[in-house]
Amino acid sequence: MKARRWGLVGLLLLTWALRLPPLLDNRFHPDEALYGYWGLLIGRGLDPWLATAPVYKPPLLPYLIAGSQALFGNSEFSVRLPGLAAGVLTVALVAALARSLYHDRWAAAAAMTCAALSSFAILFSATAFTDPLMVTLGLAACVVAARGRPGWAGLLAGLACATKQTGLIWLPLAILIQILNPQVPPAIGHWTLDIGHWTLDIGRWILLIGNWTLVILLMFAWDAARTAQGAESFWRMGVSGYGGLRLIWPQELWTRLRGWAEIARYLFASPIVNGVLLAGLCALVWRAATRRLHKRESLIDLSLVLFSLVYLLLHWLLAFPIWDRYLLPLMPVLSILIARILSLAIRHSPLIIRHSLFAILLISLAPPAWNAAHSRYATGGDHGAYDGIDEVAAFLGRLPEGAVVYQHWLGWHYAYHLFDAPVYLAYWPTPAWLARDVLVFGAREPRYVTFPSWESSARVERALAGVSYKLDPVLTTTRRDGAPSFTVYHIQPLSDP
Repeated sequence: MKARRWGLVGLLLLTWALRLPPLLDNRFHPDEALYGYWGLLIGRGLDPWLATAPVYKPPLLPYLIAGSQALFGNSEFSVRLPGLAAGVLTVALVAALARSLYHDRWAAAAAMTCAALSSFAILFSATAFTDPLMVTLGLAACVVAARGRPGWAGLLAGLACATKQTGLIWLPLAILIQILNPQVPPAIGHWTLDIGHWTLDIGRWILLIGNWTLVILLMFAWDAARTAQGAESFWRMGVSGYGGLRLIWPQELWTRLRGWAEIARYLFASPIVNGVLLAGLCALVWRAATRRLHKRESLIDLSLVLFSLVYLLLHWLLAFPIWDRYLLPLMPVLSILIARILSLAIRHSPLIIRHSLFAILLISLAPPAWNAAHSRYATGGDHGAYDGIDEVAAFLGRLPEGAVVYQHWLGWHYAYHLFDAPVYLAYWPTPAWLARDVLVFGAREPRYVTFPSWESSARVERALAGVSYKLDPVLTTTRRDGAPSFTVYHIQPLSDP
């Protein structure tokens, strides 16, 4: 028993270690920089309600980031710390849920291993995206639901939704688990309903849904306080940011299916594990469908498979952007299903077979986990495109007070990195607008503009030449592969002939 517990502790330490390198090596994705900026607005007391910011997410993560910045100082690490902590906690919660659902210690250890070594989880736990925290809270709701605590399940499922709108998906799963995995006597009096061999505890439903509703009402009360100050509702901003949710067109079916499948293979990034998962899911459904007596474990299998299938279908058939982080909620559920498949396959096998299969699982997942820890997969946060942004920000932050920094692509990065800088940020929509602004005000303050490597400065150079100005490069940064990443230009008058 002690050896098993120490093994789980070692796995948690490995989880932490695998997630630190990408956290420290990769610079902010634009969304991460924006969340860090929101945290600064809250923590510095400049806009505690985020009424002046175009907020399109629920409030929980920005306030957690503000607290992390207050405790540990403003840095990329402190902004990403809630996501890192959530990623490590998710691994323990996966084991707890598998143990509560199937009462199988081997399956719990196998599920924990899948979650710890998931390349997807490694790369997203090293970011400040809303998804890792949303998944952790939703998974925690399922764990406490499985252990007969509906009040806590409702609160945690509500907090998942208060982290990201799609956290709504955890409520039905928590309800299903509550129905299929009763643990203690009725929660409120004796409000029960007998259906065949099942006793539905109405009191538990009231507690779960009631507490979830309470959190949702508080979330919208916060939004109402913002809109009363002239802000746009985060819910409306979120929907419009997706371009408005709609059913996809027939000609999009194959393209979107292929796009999601390409991303999904990185959930574990192991051909062996992915193959076992696909074949095993079919076997689980067949086993549950052909059994004369539907035992609780078989219904749980079907519930987890159904959750995964419905989640995929919604993202395929509704016009969600094909972004990798949207598949993160599948990782813990599929980890449990993989463990369940393997556990059923060896349930009557000798102990040596169980240990051997566990070793094969580790060997299959270890190389992808190592690659993920070294950011070798194109999922998660930034993988080099924004290398050097910290150097750019340091250079611009040392400019004299009143210097103008034009921005077109890096607005969210500048908002965070130059939060305390004495410079003035100005958005330029077109080269012609930039040229006119420089012509009118260029003689007053020094003016700078930064071009990322994926954008050409030729159009701006032509526009500035028409008003007798030029771009003078003063700083060039490089990516980890040695290629240029950013060039900072000082806008100066053309020299006299």
